[in-house]
Amino acid sequence: MSNLAQIATTLVSVILPVFGLILIGRLIIRFGVVDRSETKGLTSLIFWILLPSLLFLSIIGSRTPPRLDVIGVYFAVALPMFALSVLGGIAVMRMSVAQAAVFGLNAVFGNTVLLGIPIVSAIWGGAGLAILLSIIAAHSLLLLPAATVLVELDRGEHRRRLVHTVRDTIVGSLKNPIISSIMAATVWNWTGVPVPEALRRILELLAQAAPGLALISLGASLPALRRSTVGPPVLLAVAIKLAVMPLCMGLAVTLAAIPAPASIIMIVTAAMPTGANAFLLAHRSGAMMEVSAATVVVATIISMATLTAIISAAT
Repeated sequence: MSNLAQIATTLVSVILPVFGLILIGRLIIRFGVVDRSETKGLTSLIFWILLPSLLFLSIIGSRTPPRLDVIGVYFAVALPMFALSVLGGIAVMRMSVAQAAVFGLNAVFGNTVLLGIPIVSAIWGGAGLAILLSIIAAHSLLLLPAATVLVELDRGEHRRRLVHTVRDTIVGSLKNPIISSIMAATVWNWTGVPVPEALRRILELLAQAAPGLALISLGASLPALRRSTVGPPVLLAVAIKLAVMPLCMGLAVTLAAIPAPASIIMIVTAAMPTGANAFLLAHRSGAMMEVSAATVVVATIISMATLTAIISAAT
């Protein structure tokens, strides 16, 4: 198959349906079919019921233990890149430590759940999803606490308060239904007990609804984009997230000899646009909220092209 044919196939079979659902979510808010405040219930249903059901079934079905090699190599790239982005924000763009922490998260923290899960499951199925889950499990447990520590340090918090904040961040991540479902399924696999057929069927019905509704929810929840906020911090963070990070990940998986499809999934995951958790930290800290919101929107739009190119080249 020629390169153009592969790109066309990827675009039509994977990318357009995925981003089409995101567009539907955006349009139902734009034309008032659903009020933005009403999407909170849908988002809660997706995060607490539908996606955990999908993840639980994927791990139970594959019976694959967490890939420590995948986690190790992925974060051997992500953590140094976060650190360099923070240092660059401070030294080059004259940001405060809190602003630089948000900038670093914008540049490194990807939308591995709402966008990563539908794309990986569509191309690689349950086996590919099991590899992605190894990254998701560590994503919020490493990057979010690191950024939170920097924000609190910039606020001049006492050591005792800082320890409590980091503890609360980690505990909150463990209580996250996405992380909890991964841990529960891993423990269930260790027991060797089969899932009762009735329970499996319920989970399957819930899981089938997860990818589509997750993408619609993503489109509905994207913040409004203001042209005035799209400046150097946004464009640089988007460039790092969508180009530099997947390139570095490609080099890392080659040097570490990670076999396919795990290596390809790691590169695709690294190329996911900025996740909403970066904006949530910005909102909580009061640092660069509009910049972070703009980064999420711009990265999501541009990733339609970059993900098409990366997936076409890799598959």
